[in-house]
Amino acid sequence: MAYKKQEEEARVTSNLLLCGELTALCLELRKAVLRRIHPDQDVEKMVLAEIMQSKERAWRRNPS
Repeated sequence: MAYKKQEEEARVTSNLLLCGELTALCLELRKAVLRRIHPDQDVEKMVLAEIMQSKERAWRRNPS
């Protein structure tokens, strides 16, 4: 039983570590798409603006 718990904890830890990498890849993909659409603009600012807008919408739907 203890082995199963250790195995589960290792799996969860591995998944959590991959979340950061996946997020970074998603951000790079979004920047690449925006770069093709808007080659002369600062896509990093555009991505950050999209993130802020998304968080603002989510907050308005579900205020704490």
